[in-house]
Amino acid sequence: MRRIVILSPHRPSRELLSRLLSEPGLSVAAMSDADEALDSIADEEPALVVVDARRPDEDHPLLLGLLKRRYPRQPLITLVPGRLRVFDGSEERVRDVRDGSAEGLHLLLSELQRATRDLLAQHLLRMLRPPTGEA
Repeated sequence: MRRIVILSPHRPSRELLSRLLSEPGLSVAAMSDADEALDSIADEEPALVVVDARRPDEDHPLLLGLLKRRYPRQPLITLVPGRLRVFDGSEERVRDVRDGSAEGLHLLLSELQRATRDLLAQHLLRMLRPPTGEA
């Protein structure tokens, strides 16, 4: 089963993101601290990691740095104020999203869902594609 790891120190955000990204055939694990998230990723590499960095937290820069060092091809979505940073395992794209209003939150969450669907589809293709030379 494909899995998403969500990291947010803010409980209501974890709950919202978990509900928003849940779908059949997908396991969602929401965590509050970086150590717990890193342990979970080490135990079973997820299809996607989502980090909610919209609120200042000293663990976020450390976690993001460790993720990039330990898992350089790990797909990652980072929510930052006014932006959605989407790393597909090889390239990062930044999507600007107005923040601070109900409309901005709706746009941010819609973009998050779209990016999540795209990255999960890419993950599924990688799983189904035979290794080079074995087709």
